[in-house]
Amino acid sequence: MTEEFEKMKLDDERTPSPYLNPLNSIQYRKQQRCATKNRRRSNCTTQILPHKYTDDPSIAWEMIKSNRPVKTMKLSTPIRKDAVRFVCMACFHQSFPDPQRVPLGDILIVAGDFTLCGRPDEIELFSKYLKQLPHTLKVVIAGNHEYTFDDRFMKANGSKFGEKKLAVKQTLSNEFTLQEMKNAKAKLENVIYLEDSSTEIFGIRIYGTPWIPQYDDMAFNLPRGQAILDKWNDIPVGVDVLITHTPPLGHGDMLPTGLRVGCVELLNSVVKRIRPKYHVFGHIHSGYGCTTDGYTKFVNCSLVDDRFQLANNPIIFDISIDVNKKERWTHKYRTVKQ
Repeated sequence: MTEEFEKMKLDDERTPSPYLNPLNSIQYRKQQRCATKNRRRSNCTTQILPHKYTDDPSIAWEMIKSNRPVKTMKLSTPIRKDAVRFVCMACFHQSFPDPQRVPLGDILIVAGDFTLCGRPDEIELFSKYLKQLPHTLKVVIAGNHEYTFDDRFMKANGSKFGEKKLAVKQTLSNEFTLQEMKNAKAKLENVIYLEDSSTEIFGIRIYGTPWIPQYDDMAFNLPRGQAILDKWNDIPVGVDVLITHTPPLGHGDMLPTGLRVGCVELLNSVVKRIRPKYHVFGHIHSGYGCTTDGYTKFVNCSLVDDRFQLANNPIIFDISIDVNKKERWTHKYRTVKQ
């Protein structure tokens, strides 16, 4: 009897009764739900460490996949007035989709690789293309093909480059002055450009970062393990929409050969610490589509295939918002654009 009483006492200490709380039961339950949700989304104390097999993503995935559910998602839903519609695309490499075929929405996300090598004239064409799209706001990050956006590429001399980067810089230098290349990023007009930075739109927190695990001596490359984990550690908790160029391990990261190339440190950071509602990316063209682990929705919105042919449609998703707030914010953003 004493043991049963102690167990009941411990249970009561862990889960206080709403009837003993000075707040009424409805308020109490609401507070408990909010507290639980916040604990799930903001576990700031979680420390992410490099995975033992960070350099072999396929093996790393075999080790952890049983604890990382992946489910496919529908790619389209009806437009709702009480939601902000996101339209996502990446990796079209100057193969611009017909503006009439790009779904309407409130926020357009471009998750990198909108050029072939970040030439100033490519960026100018991209900027002109975006002006044809009616979306209220456009959020852009760079990818590994946007060489001129990578400050390390612009500042370093040839002795620090691999063969591919050296060839790209020499080609660009033959056609453009150094100042023209440095100013390439400024050719993006009327967009929100994110590079290890965040913005808040319609009350929705968005963070964007261009880094990818070491790949073919291109822009925004970092070694797997601690080097790239340091970039993921800069991403704050509480982000609603995370935009990276690289996929996390296990979601939209499989090559046609069956090998996985996603970042295991990014996956662990997303699942264990950041916990966004949506994670948008590209980079792996064959990984196009949407999956979920039951909490975060993962969106690979690459538009071209592995032959760099336009093959896929932009992907849409909605985040619920108060109708009146949406109308006020939409009016505000459109007024600012004018």
